[in-house]
Amino acid sequence: MTNSKSFSCCICRLFPRTSTSEASPQNTTSLAAYALSSRQLKQLLPSIFAAVPPPPSLNNDILVEILSRLPAKSLLRLQCVCKSWRVLISDSHFVMKHLIHAAATCSINNSLTLFVLSTRLYSIVSVGLNNDHVHVANRELDLPVKIPDLLITRIVGSCNGLICLEVNCTNIVIWNPCTGHSKLLPKPSFPFSGFLFFGFGYDSTTDDYKVIRGSRTAISKETVVEVFSLRTNSWRRSRSNKDHGYVCLNGKGCFFNGALYWVELQWAGGPRPIGSRILSFDLAEEKFQETVSLPYLGKEENYVFAGIGVSRNSLFVYSDPMGSDLRIWVLKEYRVRESWAEPIEIYLDQILPEEVDESFLKPLCILESGEVLLDYNRNFLVLYNAKGKTFRSIAIGTKSDVAIYMETLISPATSGGSDM
Repeated sequence: MTNSKSFSCCICRLFPRTSTSEASPQNTTSLAAYALSSRQLKQLLPSIFAAVPPPPSLNNDILVEILSRLPAKSLLRLQCVCKSWRVLISDSHFVMKHLIHAAATCSINNSLTLFVLSTRLYSIVSVGLNNDHVHVANRELDLPVKIPDLLITRIVGSCNGLICLEVNCTNIVIWNPCTGHSKLLPKPSFPFSGFLFFGFGYDSTTDDYKVIRGSRTAISKETVVEVFSLRTNSWRRSRSNKDHGYVCLNGKGCFFNGALYWVELQWAGGPRPIGSRILSFDLAEEKFQETVSLPYLGKEENYVFAGIGVSRNSLFVYSDPMGSDLRIWVLKEYRVRESWAEPIEIYLDQILPEEVDESFLKPLCILESGEVLLDYNRNFLVLYNAKGKTFRSIAIGTKSDVAIYMETLISPATSGGSDM
């Protein structure tokens, strides 16, 4: 059996240090500091494994614990070490264990990863944060699906390392940018007209990823919802919204705790909404529900809730700025109305005073440091420090759509289809 010292030496040679930190290769939490190119791997393998017994002879539980904490990119390289490692890293239980560690790492690191869509360009943007500056690394990607006359693309959702895109209004792609695997979905059974709402998320009860497309018709007062199941590789029409009838939703729903969430605006014929509520679509039961109440504002009738998001495993809602300020409320305890925290207030004239009346400002997430990541005019990412009331800008391009993202090994392939 390979002893721990021999295995550590093997790991050291496989992963030359790329960092100046003092992390030790014997510390399993520091293995992410090592990197290896395909060319280096081919050169090193013959000499390494001629002298060192095969790594799989290690206690399997120890090996799983070590490998499941490595970055997804490193694990993709390690698949070519030997057949048993390839089988292990491809195993569905290992993939889920790695997903859990990746999610935990994302929540504690002072950094974030974004998927950015700008016109026809796709990129992964890694943002490193510290007290002095913001470090941005950009990696451009090619859409893995060949679609003729590609004109319009939008992000339907992001979940567990998978990105769901709608291309030219009729083609829907589920893509893991880290592994490169993708799946072009069958076309929906019927075209939509009128306003659209949509979303993408994970149903843990059936281990299934689902895409939601919805439409409503003002004349018939009918809301139509179509659900795609990745497990069955098929679309079906949901008829479980009888309790809520005609729902007035628009845009992308945010995924949280097995459901997609929207803020539904209520209108009375005027130019501005008169009220709002949180409405969710449960992915397991495939029906609309009201499970979360909005914060109670008392006499502050000027504020209308405009949207909802997820950050650090909590829901948050935000108000319509109305040309003055933006307010964000975070729900500390799920389904408990009294647990809405005091709002974070952001005054628009602190960003660009001359453009307040025409500005678009949308919160994307709230970091562990308390900073708020904002989409400003779909052109910049802005980090707002609520304590110091200061801003830090990140230029990402013109008219971009952004999704919070993490690199995982989750595959969009199922028994109903294969990777592209």
